[in-house]
Amino acid sequence: DKWSDDDSDEDKRPNFPDFEKAINQGIEDLDGPVFAKLNWSAPKDATWVSFGNSLKCYSAADILLLLKASDFVSYDILAPFSLCSDTPASEQAHVDLKLILRRWRDFRPEGEFRCFVKSRSIIAISQRNWDAYFTFVDTEQAKIIQAISKFFQEKVKDRFPLQNYVLDVYTSQNFRSSKCVKIIDFNVFGPPTDALLFEWPELEAATPGQEIWFRKQEDKSLRSGNLNKYKIPIDLADIASGADPSKLIDLVQAQVEEQNEAAAKEKLSAS
Repeated sequence: DKWSDDDSDEDKRPNFPDFEKAINQGIEDLDGPVFAKLNWSAPKDATWVSFGNSLKCYSAADILLLLKASDFVSYDILAPFSLCSDTPASEQAHVDLKLILRRWRDFRPEGEFRCFVKSRSIIAISQRNWDAYFTFVDTEQAKIIQAISKFFQEKVKDRFPLQNYVLDVYTSQNFRSSKCVKIIDFNVFGPPTDALLFEWPELEAATPGQEIWFRKQEDKSLRSGNLNKYKIPIDLADIASGADPSKLIDLVQAQVEEQNEAAAKEKLSAS
């Protein structure tokens, strides 16, 4: 009995009731659902484990599931300074991790852009959802650059303390509105931040004050889909998104046929 009791204690799942209670209270305070991230990264590589392939979280259980499945989050926890050459060892030894909750907002994917800021000047802007062509981005490029540049000059440039950083923003289609551009997040200028349609060597070599580089997806035939970024098979993406229900039927039929063949082989070998 003693041994069985010890084994059962070791097999118990970790339980953090106070932490989960605090998360659920935070979600309630924000009138949930919420978007969750750690200090630097969101678990966007783990959407395949969530219902609806979304980062939208309704409870602590939703958040913990995403965090556990995310390689991005693991990197934040285990090696956040691995690409930093000027960070003191004393700072690398301890990281004060924070779980950040934000009220969920539905954004149009074509309205998201990543701005690369060097010496307090925007040197480049990339379409954030780089794996899809959007007519809005293609036809309104000049207005997008103008709106983001104006917002940066008036609201960000002299307020943010760093010289070099990455700024993610969202633009509405109403360019006349004073609230056309909204801040999504700030990121590190350099790896591991994704350069999207640029390469970090060209961004690091860029001269501030030059004309802003703007890059967008120009391949109109390119298939959109967040799952594609993380190398999930397209058939699985179709099933997960519901884009092609016939794929699910084919998958089930293939599984049934495989089981029938295995049963037939067993019966043949037994005879």
